[in-house]
Amino acid sequence: MTETQVAYTELLGRRVRMGSWEDQKISTYRKIFDALDAGDWDNAAQLEAYFVDEANVCFTLYRQWIGDLRGYAQEKGVSAEAIDAREAQFQSLAALPDGSPWKPREHWDRFLNEIQAVTAATYREQPERAKELMATAKETWRQAHDRDVDHTYAYMSLIKEELGEPAIRDMYDRVLLPLFVWRYEKFDIDKHPWDEGLEVLMLVACEAMRGHLVGPERTGDFELIEEEDRFILRFDPCGSGQRTVRGDWIEDTPARMEEPYGWKVSEEEHDWNHYTPGVCLYCAHCIILMEQMPMDRFGYPVRVIDPPVYPDTNKDPNVRQKCSWTMFKDPTQVPAEFYERAGRKKPDAFGSGAHGSKELPVVNVGLPGAG
Repeated sequence: MTETQVAYTELLGRRVRMGSWEDQKISTYRKIFDALDAGDWDNAAQLEAYFVDEANVCFTLYRQWIGDLRGYAQEKGVSAEAIDAREAQFQSLAALPDGSPWKPREHWDRFLNEIQAVTAATYREQPERAKELMATAKETWRQAHDRDVDHTYAYMSLIKEELGEPAIRDMYDRVLLPLFVWRYEKFDIDKHPWDEGLEVLMLVACEAMRGHLVGPERTGDFELIEEEDRFILRFDPCGSGQRTVRGDWIEDTPARMEEPYGWKVSEEEHDWNHYTPGVCLYCAHCIILMEQMPMDRFGYPVRVIDPPVYPDTNKDPNVRQKCSWTMFKDPTQVPAEFYERAGRKKPDAFGSGAHGSKELPVVNVGLPGAG
């Protein structure tokens, strides 16, 4: 077994999972099991703590998104009755598999306690017990994560229904600014060399998608392919937007466009869905955040997104879609076609200075782990 290290890095100003890109595509969940099987108790315990770090990025982000989405709907005149009705619908559909009501912070606390129990079993040198408890903790986190995604999508759909599809871009201008300042401003080549920026971009991409529990078994495993000029990450599913259009195969619930949900997917052509109806409203945030916002500010995308298109409900691995993220080793060499499908034209100059980008506001919403 190749030992996977969690270590502090100056690039991010915090700890992160280090290792080769081949190692990064393997979930922290599986790495914990490997360390337990090897009797590497300290490394297992360190990875167990880091599993919480990965989850916390998502959990904290969704606290901001849910509040901002509801606030946007209120500010734009969606009636209190419509907002309350959508919240009630979501809550009725979010009940846990045992029928108990969904309480996000209580569920998060349960997850933290379960991880503590995993670590206690680890240091008692009880690998089978620790693995059993870790499987339970991972499932607790999956339940929490997926309900948060549903909560955001319930409001995204409401905003489309009440304000029309063009409101989605305006909605994201509000919701995504904290995330862009927190996570993406550092990828400006006028402020940081790209060789450093690319390493950070890859590290946080791998970390985030492990936190989203990507993969058909929802463990956090994905494909990572290195080509001469780019890295490609593929997810089956991504755990958030793609689960929305595919359905939850673990809890056996349908795509969220189908009953009893009945939530909406994009039905018109926009630059934020690559002029492709069927891209879900959640997946649109990746195009806006990782392609359009940095294109407008820096002159290049930080990631190129190929999202799934609804419907994506066929379970045949030879047929079903995979979401992919592509990161170019030289951001100035991204082909023009990727600009055009995002409604942009590739510029001749790059970096915020060349685009007259204004300083962004200081945003402090308690998001964890800069990067």
